[in-house]
Amino acid sequence: MNTERDVVKKQLDEELKNLQFTGHDRVIKQTHPPTFGARLLALWNKEIEIPVKPIGAIGVIILIVSLTLHQPEIKQQPQQNTPQRANRELIEAGGNTYWKDIYEQAVKKHEN
Repeated sequence: MNTERDVVKKQLDEELKNLQFTGHDRVIKQTHPPTFGARLLALWNKEIEIPVKPIGAIGVIILIVSLTLHQPEIKQQPQQNTPQRANRELIEAGGNTYWKDIYEQAVKKHEN
């Protein structure tokens, strides 16, 4: 078996001895870019194709769906008879200063 292989190998070498491939390094660099910059350059040179129309269409669909499903909460505060500014009292809590009536409302809201 080995002798048969050797004969075929010798015959093949004899037939191909006049042919030489000199672009081996260039081909390896193009097919296996070694760095991120080389990969980015390969993408920039359009060696890698990305279909723009389908990706753009999917992006538009996602944008439309997200805009139609997203409904921001509109909080309407009921009209309150807030005391006049002169009648309001300032209090200090946690090192900060608040209007007493607003602070009490916030405390009641968080207690519930």
